[in-house]
Amino acid sequence: MKLAAILLALAALGGCATPLTVLTNPKTGQAVQCGGTATGAMMGGLIGYHIQKSNDRNCVNAYLELGFQQKP
Repeated sequence: MKLAAILLALAALGGCATPLTVLTNPKTGQAVQCGGTATGAMMGGLIGYHIQKSNDRNCVNAYLELGFQQKP
């Protein structure tokens, strides 16, 4: 029973992770990641998730301005 509760909790947290975005610099080949974490959701639930998702979007936009490109 204890194992089932732990597995259920891990599954719930995994579903709260923000999408992972990988960007690369075509000139240097450097790759960076934005998102893919559940930190905001663990700290603030649904509101924390949306804050983290907004931060991830800001991360992507900052790298796009630097000439990085999103990987499909």
